[in-house]
Amino acid sequence: MRVLGIELRRSAAPVLGGLVVVLLLGLLFWLPPAGKGSTAWTRQWWSMAEWVRYALVFAWPLTAGAGAVQGLRDRRSGVEELFASTPRPRAQRAARTLAALAVALLVAYLVVVVVGGVQVAAKAGHLGLGWVPVALVGLLSLVAAAWLGMGVGRLLPSPLTPPLLAVGAMALMVVAEAAGDEGYPFVLLRPSATRPGSVFAHTAGSVSAGQALWFGGMAVAGVLLFALRRWWSGVLPLLAGAALALPLLPTTSAEATAADPAAAELACADGLCLTRAHERERAALAGPAREALALLSKLPAPPAEVRELPNPVRPEPRGPEPTDTVWLDLDDLVYFRSTPLPAIRITELLVEGAGTRECNARDGFPDREVVARAVTTAWLTGHLTPLRNYLGEEDPELNPLAQQALTTLNARPAADQRAHVEAARQSLAACTGTAWTALTGEPA
Repeated sequence: MRVLGIELRRSAAPVLGGLVVVLLLGLLFWLPPAGKGSTAWTRQWWSMAEWVRYALVFAWPLTAGAGAVQGLRDRRSGVEELFASTPRPRAQRAARTLAALAVALLVAYLVVVVVGGVQVAAKAGHLGLGWVPVALVGLLSLVAAAWLGMGVGRLLPSPLTPPLLAVGAMALMVVAEAAGDEGYPFVLLRPSATRPGSVFAHTAGSVSAGQALWFGGMAVAGVLLFALRRWWSGVLPLLAGAALALPLLPTTSAEATAADPAAAELACADGLCLTRAHERERAALAGPAREALALLSKLPAPPAEVRELPNPVRPEPRGPEPTDTVWLDLDDLVYFRSTPLPAIRITELLVEGAGTRECNARDGFPDREVVARAVTTAWLTGHLTPLRNYLGEEDPELNPLAQQALTTLNARPAADQRAHVEAARQSLAACTGTAWTALTGEPA
C-alpha cells in the first residue's frame, strides 16, 4: 500500500481523477436535459446512472488521452533504459501505475455517483438495483480507456500520441452517436449511453453484459500493451472482447431498452393512482387531484380517478383515451421543475381540456382546438386563463375568440352547457379535431 500511495502521488492519477469529477459534474449540472423532467439525473437511480454514462462522451476521450500521457512518463523522464536494466519484472512495475490510475478513477466515479445519489435518495419512490450494472460498466469503461491510453502511449512514445488519441476517441464517439439504428450493434460498443427517455424503460441487461465483455477486453489490451510493448498483444484481447460482446448486443435501439414493470406498478388511494417511480409525489398531488375530480363532477359523466400513465415510450401524437379517468403524464404536466408548481396550478392543469391531455403537446393544435381546451377549462374553474403565443405574450387573436365562446356558452341553459362541454371533452379525448364544433356548434 505504501508503494501504491507513492505511485498515486507521483503519477498523473490524482489530476486525472479531479478532472473527471469536475467534467462529469459540470456536464450533469450544466446540460439542461439532465436536470429537467422526471428523468433528471437527481430524481431516479436509473436516470442518474444513465446520465453519468451519457456524460462519458466527453470524459472518456479525456481519460484515454491522460492515460497516454502517463504511458509516456518513463520516456519523458529519460529513465526507460535504466528501469529496463533492473531485475524487477516489468509487469510488477506496470501493475502499480495501472492500479494508481484505476484507484483514482474509481474514487472520481464514486464521488459523482454519491453526489447524485444523495439527491436521488430524497426524491426517488422506487429504488431497485438494476442500475448498478450500468454504473459499473461506466466505471470499467473509464479504467479501460486509461489503461489502453497508457499502452498506446508506451507503444508509440510521441508527444503527439495523447492529443491524437483523445481526438480520435472523440471522433469515434460522435460517429457512433450519429449512426443511429444503422450502426447497431456496433454503436453499443461506445462507453456513453443514450440519454434517458423514460423512468419506465431502461438499458437492457444484454447491453450491460456485452459492454462489460468489450471493455474488459479493452482493459486487458491496455495492460498487455503497457507491460509488453507488442502491438499484437493488444489486438488479440480487443478482438476477443468484440467477438464475445457483439452476439449479446441488440441490433436495434428498441431492443437496447427494457421496460421496468416494478417502476410502472400502480398504487391507488383516494382517487389518485401513481406509479412506484413517482410514489413520493403523492403528498403534493393528492390535494389537487381531489379538487380536480370535484370540479369535473359538474359533467354528466365525470371521471372517477386520476391515473398516471406509465408509458415506457411516449408516442407523439397520442391516440384516443377513455374519459372515465383523468390520464396523467407528469412530464406533460410540466410538473418536474426547479420551482414546484402551486397546488392551484396543478389543479388547473389536471382539469385542462375538461380533464383530457393534449393530442400533440410538442407540435400544438389548430388554433380553435386550443381555444376549445381553454374554454372547457374556464367553464369548470370559473375563470379564463389568458392564452399566450410562443413569445409568452397574451395572444391578441385567440383570447377575444375564447372570451366570446365562453360568454356564448355561459348564456345557454345549464343543461345545454354541460352537454356541450361533455361533447367537447369526448372529442378532445378521442383526438378527432372537432372539439370547437362540439362546443360552439360552429364549423372549425
